[in-house]
Formats: sequence, C-alpha cells, structure tokens
Amino acid sequence: MFCDNSYLIEREDAIIIQVSEGRDSIDFSVLNAVSKYSFIIPRDYELADLCLDKFSFLLNRNGKEFTDKNVDQLLFFRHENAKFPRAGGRTKGPKRHQEKNNLNLKIKF
Repeated sequence: MFCDNSYLIEREDAIIIQVSEGRDSIDFSVLNAVSKYSFIIPRDYELADLCLDKFSFLLNRNGKEFTDKNVDQLLFFRHENAKFPRAGGRTKGPKRHQEKNNLNLKIKF
C-alpha cells in the first residue's frame, strides 16, 4: 500500500510504503514498483492507464478489470463529464460503496 507523508497508516496485514508529499508522487512510486506480474487496485483512471502499459493486472475497487479498451473509454467519459460542472452545472457524487462490491473484488482476487 502506498501513501504520502501526510497520512499515518499502520496495518499488520499490509506493507505500507510512504512517499514524499506532492502531486502524483504516489503514482510515480507505484509506477516504479510495478512489474509485468503486478496486481494493482488503482483509485484513478490515469494510474490504471499508465500501469497497463507495463502489462500489470488491474482491478478497480468493485472488482471490474481494467483493460486498454475500457480505460480509454473511462478517461473519455470522465473528460466529457468534467465539462458540465465547468459550465455551471451540478452533478451528484459517486454512488456509495456497497458490500456486494467487496464480494466482487474478493471473487476476482
């Protein structure tokens, strides 16, 4: 698990790698650690796209696999949806994470 110095995370079931605070510092640290056989659960589409270039296996937090095709589509939809709030529109936030999403992730893992 990667986090920057602004967080203090202690877990016995994971290795925590702290990196310096900064924009995209965690993303670059993950990219440096990724290998062809890495298993990654990224929180953003840009990191997923960059990790796919190194042939990693990626799932989102709901258990859906990232592929070259769907990451490009997700990045495009995010770009298109970002235009609406900039034009003054209001949107709802993301849907709440549900227990069935955890089950999907466990099944894929």
